[in-house]
Amino acid sequence: MEHIDKNSDSFKILNDLKFCVIDLETTGGNHESDRIIEIGMVKIKNLEIKENLNLIVDPGVQIPDFIQKLTSIKQKDTKGKPKISEVIDEVIEFIGDDILVAHNTSFDIPFLNAVLKRLGKKELKNKVICTNVMTKHLIPEITSSNLTYMSTLFDLTHNQAHRALDDAIASGELLIEYCKIFIQKGIKKINQLYYPKNKFELDRVHLDKETSKEDILNRVKKITTSASITFKGQQGLILAIIPSEDISKETALIEKYVDSLDWKMITIKITKPFLETLLYFCSHYQKFTEAIQKELKSYVEEMFQCEKPNVSIPALDFILSNHLVREQIVAYSFLNMNTKINNIFKVPAQQKKMYQFLISSTNRFDNNQKGIRKTYIPKDLERLVECYLSSANVQDTYLYISRKDIKNGRDHFIDILSKYTFDVKNESNFPSFHL
Repeated sequence: MEHIDKNSDSFKILNDLKFCVIDLETTGGNHESDRIIEIGMVKIKNLEIKENLNLIVDPGVQIPDFIQKLTSIKQKDTKGKPKISEVIDEVIEFIGDDILVAHNTSFDIPFLNAVLKRLGKKELKNKVICTNVMTKHLIPEITSSNLTYMSTLFDLTHNQAHRALDDAIASGELLIEYCKIFIQKGIKKINQLYYPKNKFELDRVHLDKETSKEDILNRVKKITTSASITFKGQQGLILAIIPSEDISKETALIEKYVDSLDWKMITIKITKPFLETLLYFCSHYQKFTEAIQKELKSYVEEMFQCEKPNVSIPALDFILSNHLVREQIVAYSFLNMNTKINNIFKVPAQQKKMYQFLISSTNRFDNNQKGIRKTYIPKDLERLVECYLSSANVQDTYLYISRKDIKNGRDHFIDILSKYTFDVKNESNFPSFHL
């Protein structure tokens, strides 16, 4: 909490809230026929974990073998333990009027309410927050939001997955991290905690006219990765996009546009790789005025000057790169680009899914497109992208994949991908560092 302003209204809003984080381990996913075998709960007050409760419950039924392996709770471990009917009052009392939190509220809360209904007790009416859903709002490009992965990304302790108390503690610590972020981003009312969409994303920040130029520049100077700054006018019209590998050095151009453009909103977005930012710039380039086009094109050309690029856009099939989020790979198809879809995959978990995307794109190009490439890169910007990809400092950053590589089979592709992820480590500090 050392970086939190405890005198801010945002801190006071969240610091006064009381949360009860709950996790259930059960014999299965059916609310009617399956039974609880373990309950883990922690109380959060003043944005700290204060109390916990852990109960192993005799389900009165056989625990399936896969559940015993998943949870490490054996049938013998529940023998002699209380039935759920004997501890349910203790559970309800522990929850009290607190805001209920789980990493998958769509499972835990309905399951618990089904138990209460079966026992003839009132269902819980507490307000509910799901840290899993919250994750997807705060990190829109996350491809997997399971608790173990999120604990890794935020450097949280998660001793034993699929044990109720350990999962509840990890969920609680994740909630506290998110609350700190909400405070830093200036949460104004409690409802924003439940509905954080398009407001608190960690990879971007939206600044309106009330933001001072000094504040804008100070924010930019803290960024250590590639980023884009988008200036929007009336009705969201994009006036200009400044793409940069090191946006903290581009304060002169930013300051000029802050002063000269009739902007209503500025969006700063950090990215990895820079190719993402460059292609985003290319996709909106033709929306700019002729004067802005000329200025920004010259600005980017100065960053990546080359006499003769050794990369040719018409010869590219696919480029793969480490993503802003660790353990994620982003795939770019130069056969048929779609700016509205981010082809991001968690590796190694989704490498087969990635191959399916690549082979489908290859087959569609060969069969339906008849070898005709569909790309949104304007012709006068192709050389700019080629010069960037030819620059010495990015030669080992990207993995170039040909259609031939894909047609050689999934195992061949996975071997190439595995070598890339081993050789080119993703050392991103996102989301620990965020906007």
